[in-house]
Amino acid sequence: MKTKNQMNIYLIYVGVFFLLNILNTYFLTVQELNRYIAPFKRTFQGEINAIIGNFAVLYLFVILLFAVFRNAKARLRALLFFTLFLNMVVFALGIFNLYFGTAFSSTTLTIFNNPAGGFAFGIVIEVLLELVLYWRIVVFLPFITMLVLYRMSDREQMKLMTFTFRLKRYLSGVLAVTLIVSVAMFSYFQQFRETLPITSVKSTYALQNLGVYPFYMAQLLGQELELDLMQKLDIRDEQDLADAYMTFNKNRSSYVNVIDGKTYGNRLMTTGAIDDLLIDDSIQNGIDLHGVLAGRNLVLIHLESLNYFMLEVPEINERLPFLNRLLDESFVMRNFYANVGMGVSADAELSVLTGLYPRGHDTLFWEYNHTPYELNNMISYFNQLGYFTKAIHGDTGVFYNRSVVYPELFGFDASYFLEDYVEDGYVIEDGYLYDVENNLVHHSPWISDYHLADTVYDLGTGYLGDNLPFMMFPVTMMPHTPFDYDPYGMRTDVFPQWVGRISHLTLKYINFVDYYDEHIMRFFIGDGGVDQTLDNTVYLFYSDHGAGLKNGDISILLDEPLTLIRERQMLQQTLAFIYVPGDEVIDDGTYQIRRGLLTGEQHLVRSQVDLYRTVIELFDLPVGNDTYFGVHAMSTEPTFAIDNRLMDVVTDDVFFSMRNRTHTHPAGKVVDESIYQHVLRFKLLSDLLLSTHNFQAQVEQAIRNVYGG
Repeated sequence: MKTKNQMNIYLIYVGVFFLLNILNTYFLTVQELNRYIAPFKRTFQGEINAIIGNFAVLYLFVILLFAVFRNAKARLRALLFFTLFLNMVVFALGIFNLYFGTAFSSTTLTIFNNPAGGFAFGIVIEVLLELVLYWRIVVFLPFITMLVLYRMSDREQMKLMTFTFRLKRYLSGVLAVTLIVSVAMFSYFQQFRETLPITSVKSTYALQNLGVYPFYMAQLLGQELELDLMQKLDIRDEQDLADAYMTFNKNRSSYVNVIDGKTYGNRLMTTGAIDDLLIDDSIQNGIDLHGVLAGRNLVLIHLESLNYFMLEVPEINERLPFLNRLLDESFVMRNFYANVGMGVSADAELSVLTGLYPRGHDTLFWEYNHTPYELNNMISYFNQLGYFTKAIHGDTGVFYNRSVVYPELFGFDASYFLEDYVEDGYVIEDGYLYDVENNLVHHSPWISDYHLADTVYDLGTGYLGDNLPFMMFPVTMMPHTPFDYDPYGMRTDVFPQWVGRISHLTLKYINFVDYYDEHIMRFFIGDGGVDQTLDNTVYLFYSDHGAGLKNGDISILLDEPLTLIRERQMLQQTLAFIYVPGDEVIDDGTYQIRRGLLTGEQHLVRSQVDLYRTVIELFDLPVGNDTYFGVHAMSTEPTFAIDNRLMDVVTDDVFFSMRNRTHTHPAGKVVDESIYQHVLRFKLLSDLLLSTHNFQAQVEQAIRNVYGG
């Protein structure tokens, strides 16, 4: 009788192993259990397929473990520790969701090539907080339950219960699992092809419709089911290839916009610009906006993690006095979005400098080591005009492989990284004295952005003295997740009304508002009030991506309940503006700032790829017949913006998820099918453009052969 009872416990234990470890996968696929993900619409076929797939893989490991361990006690222990391993994997994958909002896959591994110095400790703290505050410890319930059952069993009796090894039975089990998983994978891939055949969302779709365990087992075995994009896009010859890209090519004297059906061209006139655009007589060229900034220098400033909602929350906005004053003298894109994928900051640079969407599932800057891309880019055009081009960043050159891609991919004449600062005498441990009068020092593992701005002024002054036209690309460093190294430290007195109501991470982020205002001001006003505005120079600021605060805190800051899809939209909305300082100095009693020669506000959707076209046309860069996409920042032409990691799309009418078109803001808004298909086709063509190192050159050649030029 005692042996029979132990056999019942043994069978229950094995059953619990299957049941709880299958249920545990829903913490990675159900939004109600994981607020950080953006799942697809669930289907009955997909659910069954995933359950079968997960069961089959677990069954395979049970077969293997049972072949090795022959008594019940050893098997219980093996399943217990294997469950602990699975639970740890689920927890780690959930943390990946926290930071990236999508499912992990092997193609995302390049993100970990970046050195973690300066980030590691803060991220570990946030992970531990996540374990407790968001109850992520529940993903260890299978292990805890099985540990209790194991402790309840009579382990001496279990040790006496042995099982005979039958090779035929085990081989039959392995073959059955192989067959089941193969059928499940075929079913999943067919569904994927017909639903949203974009690589950046394949991992999320696979977790829901193939199963967590079979997907990651296939990843470990190097099995990738790749789409044939040429076949999917029905491109069979050179004519098809040229036609496909000419449909979206905006470097034409005349083309029809799919969204509004109106005709536009690659030479913007004031008649096609927004109503409140003001252009100073000193740079105006009649009604023609093309080339109004030609001959001027450019400082293209990459801002780290500046979300637009920082300007919308009154209590935060009031701590941005200089930025608001600067925006009054600038052309501001008030409805601006990031296009980034897994490469985040690097993807933002790619989109702005090439006008191309990143693929979303990898980091092109790191992939460049294996696929040396040849891409049309803004830097090469400035180089052709005789500009000296230089990139400056406060981290090491190895971060995002910038020391390689800056000179080789983009063609920068020079670059300046943390190691160069150190070589020139900067001592990291001493920090940067950014306010001499008050003896204020900014300590961080990187170059302070105060220091970065001062560097831009020092270099620019030298170039101006040498009559050398220049294009500089300063890439700021902070605030970077997890928002440590605020020069003013962690404060609770700045926003006391939110202390205890929002997460520690969010509080650290909004505390950086003073740093944002001050380091932006530093590009124009140095320590002691010195004018650091460079003559004959255009400043274009853009934020690379949002802060990633997927925790409901934005609702608290705005005192407004937000749906998850609306929160996603706000996290993707950043800021971009163009400041063209003239010679006249305006003194409002607080700041002395030069009057802007080009002002106005754009409230239509714009994104990072649009900055590429805008710079090309405003500076009259020598693009010839090279293709480019996007719209002019100052025009009335409508467009769309894609988040290439989540595949969210924003137009002037609606924000929606391509993963599930019923998720929209405003709620209930129906997504126009023709617009959806237009966006999907462009995304597929964008991915195809980055499929090989010289595919863009092949496209350009095909267009020349078919259309001439």
